[in-house]
Amino acid sequence: MSAVATTNTRAGISDRLLAAVPLASIYLWLSIVYCIEAWKRVTPWLFTDELEFTQLSRSIAATGHAARRGEPHGFGSIYVLLIAPFWRINDVAAAFAAIKYFDVLVMTAVVFPTYFLARLVVGKVPSLFAAAAAGVIPSLAYSSWIVQEVLAYPYATLCFFLIAKALVTKTRWWIAAAAVASVAAPVVRNELLCVPLLVALALIFMWWSSDRMHTRRLSWTYGDWLGAFAIAAGAIILLSGFLSHHSHQWLMNTAYNWTKKRIFVYGDWAAGALAIGIGVAPLAIGLAGLVPVRAEQRSRALRVYRCVATAAIVVFGIYTGMKGAFLSQTFASRSEERNLIYICPLLFVTIAYVLERRRINLWALGAAGTYVVYLMAGVPLFIGNGYYSDALGLAIIQQANRYFLLGRPHARVILVVALVVGLVLTVLATRLRRTAGVVAAGALAVLILAWNVTAEVAAAAGNITSSRDLRPTLGHPFTWVDDATHLKPTLYLGQQLSDQNAEWLLEFWNRSITTVSSLDGTVGGPGPSGAPNILPNGQLYWTDVFDPTDPGKLFDYAVEQLPCITFAGTPIETHHYRGGTWRLVQLTKPNRLRAYCSGIYTDGWSGANDSSYFRFVGHAHGWLRIRLNRQLPRPTGIEIQLGTVAESDKQPVFGRVLRTTRLRLRAYGQRTVWVPTPPGRFVVRTVVDDKVVPSQIGLPGGDVRQLGVKVTYQWHLSKRQ
Repeated sequence: MSAVATTNTRAGISDRLLAAVPLASIYLWLSIVYCIEAWKRVTPWLFTDELEFTQLSRSIAATGHAARRGEPHGFGSIYVLLIAPFWRINDVAAAFAAIKYFDVLVMTAVVFPTYFLARLVVGKVPSLFAAAAAGVIPSLAYSSWIVQEVLAYPYATLCFFLIAKALVTKTRWWIAAAAVASVAAPVVRNELLCVPLLVALALIFMWWSSDRMHTRRLSWTYGDWLGAFAIAAGAIILLSGFLSHHSHQWLMNTAYNWTKKRIFVYGDWAAGALAIGIGVAPLAIGLAGLVPVRAEQRSRALRVYRCVATAAIVVFGIYTGMKGAFLSQTFASRSEERNLIYICPLLFVTIAYVLERRRINLWALGAAGTYVVYLMAGVPLFIGNGYYSDALGLAIIQQANRYFLLGRPHARVILVVALVVGLVLTVLATRLRRTAGVVAAGALAVLILAWNVTAEVAAAAGNITSSRDLRPTLGHPFTWVDDATHLKPTLYLGQQLSDQNAEWLLEFWNRSITTVSSLDGTVGGPGPSGAPNILPNGQLYWTDVFDPTDPGKLFDYAVEQLPCITFAGTPIETHHYRGGTWRLVQLTKPNRLRAYCSGIYTDGWSGANDSSYFRFVGHAHGWLRIRLNRQLPRPTGIEIQLGTVAESDKQPVFGRVLRTTRLRLRAYGQRTVWVPTPPGRFVVRTVVDDKVVPSQIGLPGGDVRQLGVKVTYQWHLSKRQ
């Protein structure tokens, strides 16, 4: 190779490296900012999402197979495979930190496919704007969470680029890359099933917008248009029928929600939250920019981009509305903006095109602006309801409410003003000539980026605050169970949990806890949480039929919730948390309960079904001390029953009554009762005659539970005061 050729090659490489510096700089600085936000996030708090992905990835790291609480389960997303290796790190805090920083690098990488997608239709500087904007939306606060959006957001944008590039170039390798990425998209996240659907819809739009079809439509009569409409409607009906046959969710939404307009309502909620997060006006500009301008010189790349972007907005919009409608019937009424964030890069690329060409369809802009005004008038802002994890676009308004006492009416006025300012700048940028138009375009771009950065910081601040507020719930040290058990199989057994956050935190920070359960069904998922079967002698077994040689599961340790649950074994350590006390016990084998009580909340109150104390061990007579505290303004009669332990549905129950004691407890009164107990197994039940719902009698606190008395049970060999 000649010296000249070598010099030219080196110059070409240098030029490419220099050209990559602006985009790489955006990625680097955003990654640094988000890593700082991740560092400040001290613990996961979005349960059950983060705990479920943690369980699956930990199981893959340990066994090579996905499982939740030891039970096999589909891995659900490639994301859990990517973070699984980090759980090979012994220290949970170090593994969590590594995952956070990895998540930041992955999600922030959205700037790269956004830039290359924009380069299909605009120059370098507008493409950098689109990339930066896509990388600073409020939902980038998800980048420190253990959730699918971390991978799904940049991956969806990569799919958009590959699909558009394949349709523009029509070359074999780009088509193959787009096909593989689209087919694999649902494995990244179920919602990305929308990607293959948008490919089909984009091809239909390409066919419809082709020169050949345009020429043919010029000769259509009214009858031809009516026939085309009938064919399209029929195709939609057939597709809906097919999906209803194969999808329960689709059937529920189309058969039961359509007349109630749930799909549109919850779709608008999500669109409104998205608009607020990205600056209000960008939604209107991004939608209007997809409509062709009269006498516009459209390249194939522009036509392809518009077809892909329009198809993506349609399918992701429908999916979001459908999911919101489904959740409103099965869970709660939610603003599911997190399912719509995937269209943000497309909106910003469209805005970049509008600002570069300085042309827009004013009729489309007016219609889109009217729609956004409608959204701002009706979107729930959830002010005063805490951090809204499913719609981070609302964080900027929620933070303004916390710091500046911004109310709903004033917030809506500000949002409409932001829309008007954005639309006015858009009109000025497209109508003013030369320098004035460029200045207006630049001002709009700066305002969009500034709003998004502010919104992202607000979302991250709320995330960090939620994390730090939840931290005291578990209490230090977080890994107290692992420190004592050295990762040996440990059972968590709870009772009357009104708030599961403490258990979820304990489970996340302590990998030795392999099974989570409760005696009364108050502990839920993610993963199986069914109660063990219990013999009348207190032995635990996890099979349908008791087999002394195979109890199903056998544990070395157990975390018992005091004061109601006591295992047979050696107490190792006691840990206080917000709401109660846990004790770690090294268990005897087979695993057995020494005693437990039921019907008592974690704050000590007995509930609607009264309370009972079961004891399974003991070879001598003893005494059960029962302390009663009636912190209510009404007296009540109380009956204390001593009985035998029977069995029903593989659980110990109150059997035959041996002795009964009646007493009366005055309002705000306290009393200690000593009950003599027989050797062996027994059960004592405390029945409260007059139960009270504090909120119904005007007591402060608004407690809606039906309460009896505060009660504690403690067994002793001898009676003592």
